[in-house]
Amino acid sequence: MDWTSRLMDAIGYLEDSLEGEVNYEKAAGMANCSLFHFCRMFEVVFGSSPAEYVRRRRLSRSALDLAASGQKVIDIALRYGWDTPESFTKAFKRCFGITPTEARQSGTVLETWPPIRLAITLRGDKSMKYRIVEKGPINFTGIAVRTTSSENENLKTIPQFWLEKGNDGTVEALGKEASPFGLVGVCYDYKVSDNTFAYAIAIEKPTKASVSLPAGCEEIHVPPATYAVFESHGPMPDAIQQVWKEVYSEWFPSSEYEHAGTPDFEVYPKQENGCDSDLSADFYSEVWIPIRKK
Repeated sequence: MDWTSRLMDAIGYLEDSLEGEVNYEKAAGMANCSLFHFCRMFEVVFGSSPAEYVRRRRLSRSALDLAASGQKVIDIALRYGWDTPESFTKAFKRCFGITPTEARQSGTVLETWPPIRLAITLRGDKSMKYRIVEKGPINFTGIAVRTTSSENENLKTIPQFWLEKGNDGTVEALGKEASPFGLVGVCYDYKVSDNTFAYAIAIEKPTKASVSLPAGCEEIHVPPATYAVFESHGPMPDAIQQVWKEVYSEWFPSSEYEHAGTPDFEVYPKQENGCDSDLSADFYSEVWIPIRKK
């Protein structure tokens, strides 16, 4: 069974579980990957976490049930996993802008979410340049923010975080103490329960005790790993965001690897091509993803 079929089986399972308990470990197993890899892949390819997809689909189904039947709100709420009419009404209004009762009024139009229909083509017309690197444990130190991939929020939060820390001098201060590895953006501490992860602008931890680092720095320990390292050429943040997208939607599905579950990171080395701006078409960066054989 190919990757597309396995992923559609996992999505089918999520759809079949809208009126019951969802076991995300089981869904990941149907996709033949770890829960960590399943969640990250789902977010990058579809723009939401599996849990967020299920929540939206439950609300969409409940909206259709409200419009098509005279069932009590409490019965519909319980069917799709809400404990009380109040909690259901709150979630429904946050999603659609109106209450379940208002949704029943004649002529009401709601924008609902249909089931995912996978339309990913694994292209062979474009190669992805990468290398495999074995690297021992790394200790990073840096300033972190917590974000989520739901609705692509991280694609806004992380560039804004870089801008803020660039403006207040934090990026420059860290860069002065960076090893030849350069500045990095580390993704770590992923929590499946609320689909959040921490992102740190960091450097390898300096060995000299006398080094002065910005206030608020925290340490991030990354265990030994085998990495697939992908090159990015182009203005930030679009170029590196496109690399992430292609890795998950094209490279992983057609490779013999999956995400190993340890922190992944972006590397921003010293530019050796004369490039002096991260908005340049020549700006070079890398994506380091820990991998293991499927």
